[in-house]
Amino acid sequence: MIGDNGAVIYSTREHEFLMKKQLDKERVALIVKDFVDKGGNQQFIRYTDGLNIYAAKQGEVKKYYKKNKRIILCDDIYQQIQETEDITKITLAGSFENIKQSAEFVKSLGYWTDRDVTEFPVKHYQNYRLDIAQKDINKGEAVKRMAKILNPTYGYVCLGNGFNDLSMFKMAIDDGMIAAIMKNSSPELIQEIKTYSKSKKGRVMLIPKDKDLANKYILRMAKLFETHIKTQERKRRQREGRLPNVPRLKVNGGKPTKVEDNDFFKRENRYH
Repeated sequence: MIGDNGAVIYSTREHEFLMKKQLDKERVALIVKDFVDKGGNQQFIRYTDGLNIYAAKQGEVKKYYKKNKRIILCDDIYQQIQETEDITKITLAGSFENIKQSAEFVKSLGYWTDRDVTEFPVKHYQNYRLDIAQKDINKGEAVKRMAKILNPTYGYVCLGNGFNDLSMFKMAIDDGMIAAIMKNSSPELIQEIKTYSKSKKGRVMLIPKDKDLANKYILRMAKLFETHIKTQERKRRQREGRLPNVPRLKVNGGKPTKVEDNDFFKRENRYH
């Protein structure tokens, strides 16, 4: 699992971090103080230690996370920050001007930042958010490292919808893979990645904005990959003179699609 915009990679098989880049606690304290001193709401601070997300237990923040059982809500978020040893990412939310000023201060400390709009903690606040993590981290580098660890036989697909996914999309395209972008993404992001993909090995695919449709796309890709593997295994056994005895592919969500050898890559080209 890759988390915190590429700051951590966690192995669910070995139950250990393969990579973890922490923030300096003293600098985190300076960032929080600067944010609050400039008018930021202390309750609008969230952070993670690579496994858990911590947020304030007050007011609208508590309502925002009401149905989320994996969030640890704290009576005093500032005190909780001081007691946490490993902080891999911290997120601030507030007005455009507030977040802009905080971003300038954070960059002066040499940290990585990402700014975007947010519905946290209430949509009508029209807040902006600022993600902060160690320098020299991004999703693209994390995907590159993950691909090296897993060495996937048939490659990979990167799916996202924000500018913080840009490095990931570019990595997929450079590597000859698929950059799948949600249609509700910024038109500027879609255009930038389409322009980048010209004369490159990889491909760009636009995915319907509906979350369930995105999940169906992921499932369809999984079926194609698995069917392709079964087909190659059948042909390998035939070459070795054995009778093919490959069980019917079973993937939750529907019947598999028949795919001839190498047809997966040919068929997916129509989405370019």
